[in-house]
Formats: sequence, C-alpha cells, structure tokens
Amino acid sequence: MQVYRIAPIVGLCAILLCLASPGVARADRPAAFMKQAGLQLIAAVRSRSHATMADVIRLYSDLPDIGLFSLGNYRKHLPSSRRSAYYNGVARFMARYFIGQARQYSVAKFQVYTQSSKLQWGYEVDSVVTLTNGTTHTLRWHVVPRSGGYKVRDVSIVGVWITPISMVGQQKDLFVGYIRDNGGKIKALLSALGS
Repeated sequence: MQVYRIAPIVGLCAILLCLASPGVARADRPAAFMKQAGLQLIAAVRSRSHATMADVIRLYSDLPDIGLFSLGNYRKHLPSSRRSAYYNGVARFMARYFIGQARQYSVAKFQVYTQSSKLQWGYEVDSVVTLTNGTTHTLRWHVVPRSGGYKVRDVSIVGVWITPISMVGQQKDLFVGYIRDNGGKIKALLSALGS
C-alpha cells in the first residue's frame, strides 16, 4: 500500500486516544468511559505492540462505523462476507499508525475537563492535552452508545481553523484515495489491509 502523508495533527489525535484523566465524575458515563479507554490505550502505547493496540482499538472504538465511513461512496462495494475481516484490517492499520505516531509526540498530561454533552447521535466529551514542550490542545471525543456501553467514533482537535480536524475524516481521505488510485477497486484496499 502506498504511504500517504497525513497531517501531523492527526498523529496527535492518535496519541491522544491513548490518555486518560483522573478527574472524571463517575456519574458521567461517557466521560468515565473515556477515562477507562484512555488507561487501556496508554498501556497499549507503552507496550509498543501493534497487536495489543489493535485489541484495544477493537474494544473501545466503533470499528463498523469508522470502517464504513472510511470507504466513502465505495462502502456499497464491500461484500458483507468481508466486513469482519475488513474491520480487523482497519484496526491493524490504525494500530500501526498510532504506535508510529506515539514516537513523535510526548504527552505530559491529559484531562477530561467537561461533563459530556448529549447530542442526537451520542455524546461529546471535551478534554485538554498538554505535551511535554508545554503546548496544549483541546480535543473533542465523539462517543456513541453501543451494546449497553460506549464506543469512540472519532476525535477532533477543536479551534484549529473553522472546522475541527477529524481523525476519521483523514482516514477516509486516505482509504478513498487509495481505492481511486487503484482503479476504484475495493479489493486493492482489502488486500493492502490484509483482510
């Protein structure tokens, strides 16, 4: 698979999937979920294991939604029989990317600083990350209810330009571009993802 350059800020979002805050109120289930997810992701990043990171991604992210969204208009060409393998390929792709980006960003502190906001599709949970160089970024986590719990659908950096930068939106651009560059054949992406 040809390597496309993704904005470095997306790498920061990836690292931020790996952090948690001790100050989350227990009554706020989406924010508490983000704390737990963060603890597991921190451990996965520290392990430097792609397999461990992929397992954590499978556990805490909304892979079906992320995976189908990432295909754009090509999603209708994904055979039902290949979906499970495709979702696993997406988890492995994300894990390799996150572990690679973890080497470039050194996070000193992560804190969920607001209660979640209920929206029509789920919840937003805002947080702040501080890098070891003192730079801070505000993140907005998109959390959706799934199977009696929650899953992360996306994370975006708030306050960058007019529209926040979406990690999943960047992945969609990458996947759609790859399919387009390979004659519109979704099989090329499935093969590249090992699914």
